[in-house]
Amino acid sequence: MGTQKLAIELLLKRQDVQPYAKQVARAAESDRLALGWFPFKVYEEAAISERLIVAIARDADEVRYAGHLMFTTTFPRGHVSQIHVDSSHRRYGIAKRMLDALKDQLSALNYIAIHAKVAEDLRTSQEFWQSQGFYAHRAVPGGKTRGRTLVARSHELPTRQLFPTSGLSHGDPLGLAAEPAIATKLYLLDLNVMFDLGPRRARHQDVVDLFALERLGVCRLALSTEFDAELKRSATMGKTDPMQGLGQVFPKFAAPPEEVMKQYTQEIAPVVFPERFAAGALTDNDLSDLRHLGTAIYHKLAGLVTSDGAIRDASAMLRSRYGIEVLSPSAFKVLDELDTGLGAVTASTRDTLELLELTPGREVAVRGLLGSLGVAVADQSTLWAADDGSSRARHRHVVLEGERTIGYLMWPSGLRNATCDAFLAVDERVTCAPDAARLMLVHLMGQANEEVQRIRLRLAPQQASVREVALEVGFTGTDKAQELNKVSLHSVLLPHNWSTLRSKLQAVSEIALPSLMPAFRAADQYLELTRPDGQRTQVSAFALETLLSPALICMPGRPGVLVPIKRDYAEHLLGHLGQMQLLPRSKALLYQQRHYLSSPRALKAFQRGSLMFFYESSRSKGLTAVVAVARVNNAYLSAEGAVEKDDLDRSALEAGDLAAIGKSEIKTVVAFSNLIMLQKPVSLESLKKFGCGDATKLLTSRPLTSKQIENILLEGFPA
Repeated sequence: MGTQKLAIELLLKRQDVQPYAKQVARAAESDRLALGWFPFKVYEEAAISERLIVAIARDADEVRYAGHLMFTTTFPRGHVSQIHVDSSHRRYGIAKRMLDALKDQLSALNYIAIHAKVAEDLRTSQEFWQSQGFYAHRAVPGGKTRGRTLVARSHELPTRQLFPTSGLSHGDPLGLAAEPAIATKLYLLDLNVMFDLGPRRARHQDVVDLFALERLGVCRLALSTEFDAELKRSATMGKTDPMQGLGQVFPKFAAPPEEVMKQYTQEIAPVVFPERFAAGALTDNDLSDLRHLGTAIYHKLAGLVTSDGAIRDASAMLRSRYGIEVLSPSAFKVLDELDTGLGAVTASTRDTLELLELTPGREVAVRGLLGSLGVAVADQSTLWAADDGSSRARHRHVVLEGERTIGYLMWPSGLRNATCDAFLAVDERVTCAPDAARLMLVHLMGQANEEVQRIRLRLAPQQASVREVALEVGFTGTDKAQELNKVSLHSVLLPHNWSTLRSKLQAVSEIALPSLMPAFRAADQYLELTRPDGQRTQVSAFALETLLSPALICMPGRPGVLVPIKRDYAEHLLGHLGQMQLLPRSKALLYQQRHYLSSPRALKAFQRGSLMFFYESSRSKGLTAVVAVARVNNAYLSAEGAVEKDDLDRSALEAGDLAAIGKSEIKTVVAFSNLIMLQKPVSLESLKKFGCGDATKLLTSRPLTSKQIENILLEGFPA
């Protein structure tokens, strides 16, 4: 059949569709596992009532059935009962065309949505519906005969509606595009913080950093009207304190009414100034401090920034009773100690890329890069912090190819309400641009000092390959073309820590996991989540791990496999040793999805979604212990001479190394991701105790029992 001659036509009208009703019924019967069963009368009635779309293929003078879509309607919603494409006519986009025709037809009739139910275990079907904009919103039990779970999916049509659409979308399944309820917190400044701006004051640098962080959007600062009153009281007779002029720069909040302030004083003073309050000897400064606190409480601000130790000592009471934070200026710098990162790496193009801290003299090159990408001059210094100054309030890095600056990464040293606002730009004209993007993203995601981290990534214009790389590691898109979002959960979720990590995730991202960890059914089983906007949605466990990567959801009953790896390969593939590197590090460390190569006999041990435990053997002074765990994405066979360059780039191997992996010219390629190092390596002695085998047996890939997996995880990640 020549693809040039083939023409696909959709039949919608009763008189055109009725002649094909019997062929539709036969086609559906041939794929009963996916489509279920309906009597012929159902198809006949659907054709008569124009609720059946038939696709036909015209090839010269021959006309053949190619597929069908059957649906029902209950205004204002439609429901797809069946969609099927004949096996000889697939890859022509017929299913999409039929679905698009249904969308157009129902939109014209002012329907608001189309629903479909898809068996959870039909992964290809789930991927198709997801790609067509049908989001999963709940899981329901199927028929008793097969005991399946069905995923209910919906597509909202672009018709005028009385109520707004749900906001659920394939591009932003976790709802991270919406700002948190309090995206940027507003704090009052105490007068002593302003005085600490003096260059000889001990806290001078902390206050300078605080103001720099405000300029970067990490927080917002304001003053109480008590600030002016306090300065007037302390000013020398007939003189104006110059600090009053500086105070005019900030927004002001009025102190509470007198009666309200009296109540606050009675509640707060016994805790903050217990001795002087008991003696009835509160000073003017004490009363001023209480008015600052009262102003923050009365206006429901985030808190007070002060250098006063007595007020900070009462912070726990103030937080629990009034919901305000009392912080010192130094508390805003939460990302002070940095990992040195990957340093120099070998890119897939064989070029050496260096990730370096931005040093004086390179700012001009950074501004040149940003300017070439269309970043406005004003934004280069304000948003992107590409000015010539130095500040501890931001972290700035460049990627160099030789002496050429091809990438720039900046993020503040403090978090904006648990969110890291990062800015990234790459010169996409260079062939190694994707690797430069990977290098910076790996470095950025590796800086988290908490188990849960939220990142809002702002891109320069013209960053197509950067978006592709970011999506690989679980970033999601938004309506803003230059903004991506991600929540990273740097932990293994186990039954005993599920509740704790669930609470941490919800506190940072406002995403709520199920209250109890479910048992494992399949790699693509669906879990119900609550998004930050309050919408409930269904996300497959496999997709959720990618979105929260490097998280691993170790549900009871999840299969696993133990694989051997030599120390020489492990340090390049896993990067678990953390030693100083004199030579460029392996390009495999740039990838979220890496490849492990093994003998062809090992293929049957690897299932999609299985946990993959890396056992470092004793060869080359290896640890003889399980050192890391990851997730199997897929596994396949490849001839030694046909192993793709991309497979090798992700494997830390060169073509000449393949012969050492067994005698067969066929190799098993295992794609894995979500790699996490064990907190405590599980020794050979422990593995023997768990019944995993002796040192010789552990030199081949082998499946693990549920109990063995549980024991390894409990020892590797102690409570």
